[in-house]
Amino acid sequence: MNKKHVLLSLSASLVILSNSLMADKKSVELSDITVTAQKTEQNIQKVPMSVNVLDEFFIEDAGIKNTREIASYIPNLTTMHGGSRDYFSRIAIRGISNTGVGEPAVALYIDDVSYADLFAFDSPLFEVERIEVLKGPQGTLYGKNTEAGVINIITKKPSNELSGRVNLEAGDYDSKQIMASLNLPLIQDKLFLKMSALKSKRDGYIKNLYTSTDIDNHDTLSLRANMLYKVTDDLEASLILGYQKLDDNGGFPMTSMEKGKYKNATGLSSLDEFESSFNYKGDSQAKTKTSALKFDYSAQEYDFVSITSYRDMDNQSTLDGDFSPSKNFIGFNSRELDSLSQEFRLSSTNSSSFNWIVGTYFNKENANDETGYKLDETYANMMGVPLYSEDKMKADLSSRDIAIFGQSTIRFFDDRVGLTTGLRYEKSKRSMDKRTHTFAGVNTATPMKNMEKTNSIVLPKLSLDYYINKNMMVYTTASKGYKAGGFSYAVDNKELAEFDPEISNALEIGIKSKFPNLGLTFNMAAFYTKVDDYQDRIQVNPTTIMQANVTEVDIKGLEFETSYSLTSNLTLSGNFGLVSAKYGDYEDLIANKNYKDNKVAMIPKYDFNVGLKYRNPNGIFANFEALHTGEKQFDRSNEKKVESYTVYNAKIGYEQDNWDLYFGIKNITNKEYFLDGFHDTTVGYMGAVGNPRTFNVAFNYRF
Repeated sequence: MNKKHVLLSLSASLVILSNSLMADKKSVELSDITVTAQKTEQNIQKVPMSVNVLDEFFIEDAGIKNTREIASYIPNLTTMHGGSRDYFSRIAIRGISNTGVGEPAVALYIDDVSYADLFAFDSPLFEVERIEVLKGPQGTLYGKNTEAGVINIITKKPSNELSGRVNLEAGDYDSKQIMASLNLPLIQDKLFLKMSALKSKRDGYIKNLYTSTDIDNHDTLSLRANMLYKVTDDLEASLILGYQKLDDNGGFPMTSMEKGKYKNATGLSSLDEFESSFNYKGDSQAKTKTSALKFDYSAQEYDFVSITSYRDMDNQSTLDGDFSPSKNFIGFNSRELDSLSQEFRLSSTNSSSFNWIVGTYFNKENANDETGYKLDETYANMMGVPLYSEDKMKADLSSRDIAIFGQSTIRFFDDRVGLTTGLRYEKSKRSMDKRTHTFAGVNTATPMKNMEKTNSIVLPKLSLDYYINKNMMVYTTASKGYKAGGFSYAVDNKELAEFDPEISNALEIGIKSKFPNLGLTFNMAAFYTKVDDYQDRIQVNPTTIMQANVTEVDIKGLEFETSYSLTSNLTLSGNFGLVSAKYGDYEDLIANKNYKDNKVAMIPKYDFNVGLKYRNPNGIFANFEALHTGEKQFDRSNEKKVESYTVYNAKIGYEQDNWDLYFGIKNITNKEYFLDGFHDTTVGYMGAVGNPRTFNVAFNYRF
């Protein structure tokens, strides 16, 4: 049975099941979901923009382990990566993506702390209250690097109750995980502490035929402590400390997308799925330390919030540079970064007809970057230089941002009509210093010093919403966002190293509705985005990658999400996203090609997911998912497609008041599918693959 027949059969089965249960259907009360997408608490159905939310129950039911896996459940959200957890992940929302050089278009926030760095998008998820995905430019309230959207993660807070939880998991590929959390009321009604920790390990999913070992073994350690102090009835202070260590034995595990060409190039007699052949295994490590101090003062008419955060990150990775048994060269990358930010917010309370928020923001960030390669036997002998001679580019990069912002909503006609206006002024400075390019310790290019560029921008927002009735709202929103400019340090030419900000202007129209008597929620949005000075990642040669403003991009699309309570125990949910993103006049001087009207690389033209969940008060639990990603173009030339794929997951369990037992299987059909990659003239197209079929057993205990 082909894929289309499978999907049609699945849809037909769900419709039949739905109709068969209608006779027994009871009125199901739909719970309200509170979000902080606009930095104040709101009912998600009353936020006049597209926001997808995954709550703690959905996250655990689906077995979402890290930030990368969020994309499978959010329409028009795509994750691309090279397989190494310490290196950058390319996140795309509605056709706009991170590019691997420069700064991201999608920002990640965890407990109000910005992780707006390309190297920070692969964090483990545990003890999470909810995940909010904000789509479209979020320039007014969030500022830089949010032109595509924001992923906002909120972890569980301490409480005034002694409680705890232990999670144990084990599965194939020798996977093991233990997660534990403890909530302590240190001083009753005054001081609370929540501590949590996660430790996990697994063997690699990719077999290295050269050494008959695995390529991508994972080892994860994550620690978090959250202390909450109620200073007075109106003032509370919280301190969050976090530590994370990712250790992967195998850097950038790639497999061939053209297995015949790869076999011919490497001399292999056979090559199956989830197999490759590297003479050098590679490795990658990432360490991150985070601290955040938050003060929240609640008065009768307003709330005042102060958030101070500091983040320290150290990433190191090596890889087989030719992804083959040939001993040509070994690639390496590293980044050491520290970031300090401060935000003050003042917002109104106790008014349904007029709400406002104003604030200021400051951030400074310093990074030391290195990239390059070491000559292995073949190239070292060919060039007559010592083994592992280094061709290395390095630089000190820094950024400074300061902003003031405000947003207000005023309601008319018995609060049925709302007008939201917002404005942000942001000034940014980007610097590059001590940029060098050396070979075997000798300068091969003129060092660059004290390079700076300063930009300022005004980011407006205008939104109008109308309540047809208390359960149905229509809205339209116009907004502007940008991705900061900067410097490409892996470029010898001083003029080519600098690039300008990328600007997006977006229009969205949508409807949010719920039908309590039917147990149905249905939201839909259509959008159009124009991107100017589009930044693209250009590979000049095997060791030179630069960021450049190359063209404009036109994006249009549609998405909807729905949840339907068939009975009080059975829920059917689904999401669908459709997007068309095309380049404008794009002249590639290196390849001597023009990509006008070509589709933007690695953006699926559609995606959808369907889930059926059963949870009975007697403890029986079952969950089934079908997650589909449509085909996408491999690169800007549109000469190679990444095929569409569907992943099926299932999970069953038995739940009691203080313990649960589950059995899960992911990627039931063991489908090999590709998330990202590159083209090599010798071995052909290489790609990072998604996870193969995996099994696991999980046990939860709560007290």
